[in-house]
Amino acid sequence: MKKAILFAAHGSKNRAASSAMGNILKLAKESYPDTPLFSAFTSGHVLKKLREKGQKLPTVKQNLENLAEDGFTHVVVQSLHVIPGTEFTNITRLVSRVEKGEIEFEKAVVGEPLLTNEQEIDEVAELILNLLEERNPQNEALILVAHGSKYSDSGNSLYDKFKEVLEAKDSNAYLGKLNAEGGIEEISDRIKESGIKKAYLLPLLFGAGNHVKKDMAGDHADSWMNIVASRGIETFPVDKGIGEFDIFARRWMDKLAKAINELEN
Repeated sequence: MKKAILFAAHGSKNRAASSAMGNILKLAKESYPDTPLFSAFTSGHVLKKLREKGQKLPTVKQNLENLAEDGFTHVVVQSLHVIPGTEFTNITRLVSRVEKGEIEFEKAVVGEPLLTNEQEIDEVAELILNLLEERNPQNEALILVAHGSKYSDSGNSLYDKFKEVLEAKDSNAYLGKLNAEGGIEEISDRIKESGIKKAYLLPLLFGAGNHVKKDMAGDHADSWMNIVASRGIETFPVDKGIGEFDIFARRWMDKLAKAINELEN
């Protein structure tokens, strides 16, 4: 058996987002020192923009084909997505081509994303609510900034369930999706109506790419930070993806361990 691990993340045009991937690779190297590690981006938009800048990164498919050509017989493709949305579905379809013999491995397994069921939603919501020690939940708001999934009903249903669980646990916590129009305005108005004057913005995103640097915490008037601030609320953006926090990175590592166990048995 010659095995490899391929991590698959949404990706970013922003180099700062590489911190989360670097953290995962460090943890994986510690746990699997003898297994070659690879990484790929799953966002076609990100890959296209990087190509325009002269960076031609191999896709997940190209990585798998290269690994097969290099004689690897077994591979885990570990998702670094938050929910099983469209990009995760695309990974599973690629791996199904291995079973059909279209990509030549003896076996390939997909590792699950962070949130797949209600138990995981409950556990991760609890971890997030205890992540910022400086926040007082009695009189300071928390806004989770999620990506959302335009084309995946199952993915969006997980976000909706996460929002329901999070807000039931903490009446001053909110979840908004970047691809949902008007979401942050509604959240900002709710915080203002509650009388709270201070809010933290925390990405529910693997890495701190342009969604964090620009959409969440950018200087322009339409950034989430400035929309919240326009209601007279002091804002504190957390400039880190959750993949940079070991407490969440290790949950992805648990998914990887499960996938490797499946690969080897």
